[in-house]
Amino acid sequence: MARARVGLDIGSTAVRAAEVSTGESPAVIRAAQVALPPGVVENGEVRDPARVSEAIRELWQRGGFKSKQVWMGVGNQRVVVREVALPWVPEKELRQTIGIQVQEFIPMAADDAVLDYDVLGEFEQDGRRMVRLLLVAAQKAMVNLVVQAAIGAKLQPVGLDLVPFALVRAVGDAGAGMSLEDSGDEAIIDVGAHVTNIVVHAHGTTRFVRILPSGGRDITLALSHGLGIEDDIAERLKRGEEVEGAPPKEEVRRVAMQRAGSFVDEIRSSLEFYTAQAQGARIAKVLITGGGSKLEGFIDLLRERIPVTVDPGGLFEHLRSNLQLSPEALSEAEPVLVVASGLAIAGGNT
Repeated sequence: MARARVGLDIGSTAVRAAEVSTGESPAVIRAAQVALPPGVVENGEVRDPARVSEAIRELWQRGGFKSKQVWMGVGNQRVVVREVALPWVPEKELRQTIGIQVQEFIPMAADDAVLDYDVLGEFEQDGRRMVRLLLVAAQKAMVNLVVQAAIGAKLQPVGLDLVPFALVRAVGDAGAGMSLEDSGDEAIIDVGAHVTNIVVHAHGTTRFVRILPSGGRDITLALSHGLGIEDDIAERLKRGEEVEGAPPKEEVRRVAMQRAGSFVDEIRSSLEFYTAQAQGARIAKVLITGGGSKLEGFIDLLRERIPVTVDPGGLFEHLRSNLQLSPEALSEAEPVLVVASGLAIAGGNT
């Protein structure tokens, strides 16, 4: 059995990989990222597999990864996650007939989708035994491009998982909801450049997933349009860099926070939808990860508008770090390594 697994995260602006040791006390052994040119991956979907493959090859050289086997993830608008109820049948029969049984719940032909599910529980309805599933349907063509990019880099994809599931493994508190004083579910929000993944779980079991077509890039565009500056300058200002001749910092912050406020309202609405449609559900804690979460003032804004505990998702509170980085560099890298690390943690689909 391999002593470590490598998770490969293909984001909209960069490819990232993390090698995580297996065992009772897993640790991140190696990690690296390589930036992607604009347009190569858009909205979390691979548009140019050859260019992505090129970046992955550079990633493997930079990170010193030895294994060619990788666990990968998907999380974009071509993925549908639904909680569905079906008549109970034995597991083998359910697996064989899932495409026929769930066609009415997904906006794509079952034959054109990669389907998977987690069993959430059983119940009775009008005297009939039923099973409740968390159904995942991913467009097959989109998945094929992700796999193609890895194969083009001479890697061997051995597992494909949903990004929100990886988030729960990486930073989720398996004991969430067990405290009498703080009972409720835990939400994890990963803010990427173009896509934001939201997942709510209870005791490590996923209850709700929503994937928003918004992220840090929206803040950049708001700064560019609102201040009349080039995109690259807007991106640097968003990151807090000093730029000669830039608008006053107060104006940059005003425009950034205005757009961030609308974005936070989208997140809040998603969480409110979950608590409204799940009987007795309550969210007790929110964890924030992803590159977009590093925007100055963003977490404070979430704390103002979402009336629960909101904290950064602490990857290295769950995994040891063997990375040879300064504390400052480790803190900077931590939010963007969550997905790759979660994909590498045993428990994903294989």
